[in-house]
Amino acid sequence: MITKKCILAAMLAAPATLAIAAPVQAQVSGIASANPAAVVASSKALTAAHQQISTTYKAAFDQMQQRRQTLENELKPLITQIDTNKDGQVSDAELSAAQTAKNPVIERIRTAQTNAQNDLSRLSNPAARAELFAIESVLRQYEPAMMRVVNARKISVVLAPEVFQYAPASADISTAITAEIDKTTPTVSIQPPANWQPSRDTMTIQQQIAQAAQIRAYQQQAAQQGGAARPAAAPAAPAANTPRPAEPR
Repeated sequence: MITKKCILAAMLAAPATLAIAAPVQAQVSGIASANPAAVVASSKALTAAHQQISTTYKAAFDQMQQRRQTLENELKPLITQIDTNKDGQVSDAELSAAQTAKNPVIERIRTAQTNAQNDLSRLSNPAARAELFAIESVLRQYEPAMMRVVNARKISVVLAPEVFQYAPASADISTAITAEIDKTTPTVSIQPPANWQPSRDTMTIQQQIAQAAQIRAYQQQAAQQGGAARPAAAPAAPAANTPRPAEPR
């Protein structure tokens, strides 16, 4: 039996793109598409939650920035030791040579990165939980909002955008669903109960939103540089990814 929950799960399983389509005008033969991650990401409630999180956890974010700077300062002299041609970068060949020679600097770099990542995870965990709780609160409103749009527009089927090989922009009802959520839930709390655990759907949505943000940041960087951003050749410092604060239920 196909239930509304199954439909939502199928949407979440599809690769996410957070590009919001133009305002809905009409659907094609009763078939529409919607992207739950796009809906949640563009909701007023999550936008307000992010602003509140930025203020509430500012001290932690400042500490994270300081920890990243400390790591960068720690890595500079180490990376210099394996930068054999002294061009300020570590090529794949230089890195491979250091690994083959079992240069102890490689292990020191890895240890520094691991320690920094542990510190960053600890510092970011409260804010990560706050964001996940806000996302889950918005996500609870997704299905009833979608059904209001479905009933109002007499839609028979709602699919993930990735299912279509082609569909006009008017087939995407994501913005209409977001508008419905904004009407009923303009804000959500960022304070989860002590024993709260995020659901798997919530974790999936959070990951899709984060991935889309990273893609946008990369594209902006590439545009500013006038071309594709150059990947780092040296051992990478830990990314500021939002950690998983708890196992999803």
